[in-house]
Amino acid sequence: MRRQLRQRLWARDGDPGPIAWALASISILLPLIGCATSIAGIAQVVRGTATGWGWVALGAAMVLLDVAIDFIWARPSILPSDQPDLNRPADRLRGRIGTVCEAIQGGRGKIRIGETAWIVEGPDLPVGTNVRVRSANGTVLGVEELMPEAGLSAGDGDRSSASTE
Repeated sequence: MRRQLRQRLWARDGDPGPIAWALASISILLPLIGCATSIAGIAQVVRGTATGWGWVALGAAMVLLDVAIDFIWARPSILPSDQPDLNRPADRLRGRIGTVCEAIQGGRGKIRIGETAWIVEGPDLPVGTNVRVRSANGTVLGVEELMPEAGLSAGDGDRSSASTE
């Protein structure tokens, strides 16, 4: 049932179908009409007309219906991204190998991965030491020294990166 509704809401090419456009139009108009109806009802209540409360209730029902449509209809469009690290480039560097280009002293320094220099935190290391990225906190990378017996140069790490995809 849910799959059939989704197929009716969305055309085959991913564009909204006619039912989706109808729901969107209703969702735009309902709060406007609901507020206007409630205001008219309040005006009638102020004048002492008995039907005013009915108009206020009808306006509130329209606004609540709009909220229900928004939660039911818009919720499926919030899907997980197929590229979760798109706006977090440092997260994509986990597992990559780089070379210390500014000595890590006092726990902070810089490494070069490809053509980019990154600020890092890790053990104190001299320039030229190969390191592996173990974490990312914003744009600051956490690194650990790459053991010499690993036999990889910094250039190898760029091609054989451990991606989080």
